[in-house]
Amino acid sequence: MTSTVYRRASAFCFCAVSMFLILFGLLYSNVSHLLWFHAAAVPPDALDKVRPLYFALMKLIGGASIGLGLLGTYVVLGPMRQGVAWAAPMVTVAYWIALAVAAQTAIRLAEQTGAPVAWYNMALLAGITALGLLAHILSKRR
Repeated sequence: MTSTVYRRASAFCFCAVSMFLILFGLLYSNVSHLLWFHAAAVPPDALDKVRPLYFALMKLIGGASIGLGLLGTYVVLGPMRQGVAWAAPMVTVAYWIALAVAAQTAIRLAEQTGAPVAWYNMALLAGITALGLLAHILSKRR
């Protein structure tokens, strides 16, 4: 394959994860009810007491996710496209940190409460990010 194909594949993978982060952030920052899998982790008698903290944390997580997705998109379509040496590895590390923390938090929540959480979504996104980095590395080979 040509380096152009690898560059496009890399940008596609990174932008797909960026788009997920932005959409995820929009969902989380705009919830008006506890999401069912979060509500499953809260004892019914405590639901009303946790609502203010829940919605504050959802806005915080949502805003951070939107910001990370937008920043990743900018780096991929700007500096990475222009050949800045560490752009792709930095996006990869930033995404992996956020995804690892999210997966660890989801797994721990499931262990402690029995709530049905989807940590494997984070693993899938980390894999797509890895494919983006691999395609980027392959695009540099001569």
